[in-house]
Amino acid sequence: MEELLLLDKLRRQYDQTPYPKVAIESVHDRDSLWLHSFTTPYYRRHRRLPPSGAPLRILDAGCGSGYTSLALAQANPGAQLVCLDLSAASLAVACERLAFHGFTDVEFHDLPLEQVGELGEDFDLINCDEVLYLLPDPGVGLAALAGVLAPDGILRANLHSAYARAAVFRAQRVFQMMGLTNGTPGEAEMELVRSTMDALNNSTHLKIDTWVPTIHLHDDLEWYQLNYLLAGDKGYTVPEVFALLAGANLEFISMVLWPTWDVRCLFRDPNRLPPLFAERLADKSPLERLHLYELIHSPHRLIDFWCTHAAQQPAATQPPALEHNLRLHLHPQLRTDSLRGRLEQALGEGKPFELQQHIRFPFGEPLPNAQMAGCLLPLGWADGTGALRAPLA
Repeated sequence: MEELLLLDKLRRQYDQTPYPKVAIESVHDRDSLWLHSFTTPYYRRHRRLPPSGAPLRILDAGCGSGYTSLALAQANPGAQLVCLDLSAASLAVACERLAFHGFTDVEFHDLPLEQVGELGEDFDLINCDEVLYLLPDPGVGLAALAGVLAPDGILRANLHSAYARAAVFRAQRVFQMMGLTNGTPGEAEMELVRSTMDALNNSTHLKIDTWVPTIHLHDDLEWYQLNYLLAGDKGYTVPEVFALLAGANLEFISMVLWPTWDVRCLFRDPNRLPPLFAERLADKSPLERLHLYELIHSPHRLIDFWCTHAAQQPAATQPPALEHNLRLHLHPQLRTDSLRGRLEQALGEGKPFELQQHIRFPFGEPLPNAQMAGCLLPLGWADGTGALRAPLA
């Protein structure tokens, strides 16, 4: 009964204020499209491009107002997209958004995530963004999603970090004790939160931790609802997330922003770690390395990850050995006229090519000379496929 009450509360909250509150005409930048492209996690898992053939089947589980659904549609041309949410009002906004941008062949289902099996189909890519931490039992939600994940499919999901969001959880408890979350919080309750936080002494820990760093959001009432007044919000640690994955028979692939989770980068010189730390780190599993990171430093609000079905054989963790007639590819999100123009300009001027002017992830150094940068041109535009067959000596 308590679980049904929470789900009903969430439904009413998002019927009242579909999330995220983003203008219908807004579009995604290349970083967002890179993250939502099936190619990115598939290559992280298999070190090869996805097979061509039948159109991808993509599920946006908990699509909200459809802003992420739009990224999935734009980043995966020709894919068949299914959007699911428990809020009918949110689905209406999502439908309007996708139609505005020309995506009309999309299915919408008013359904709780735990009942996704009722759709009766499997999906190659499942996106479950900003949802699991609100469920009464995220393990049940993960298991439901695993049940509709294709055998070689990829699931992207996330949960709130117990460490990074600790102060917000304290604030939520304060306003629960004040009775502001007994019903469905509206503008009156949000304004009470705003005035209370504003009136606190500037030296109080709660104000320092949750209010002062976010001065640019103080006039955004939605921000109060999604933080101080968010129903069902919970936090997790990396070991707890891995336990949830194991319970759903899912296998971790990597964090979505994996370069930002490298514990070595928390030291002044990542290449010269303290001897004891370097020695012990070499024997640590991916789970332990990630847990060390969050214990030392917790900047990530979300533990945001890709996973797949648990494999009988371990997936390759290193790129395949070089061999003759190797085929090289440029990520589809980088095959743009603007990138080509900047690349040709750098080559003409003999300057290093700054790839990160076009995409922030993955992080890397500029290509240091014209010869290396020039290798990108045939990868992206030689035959329209983003591939170059290069016999090796």
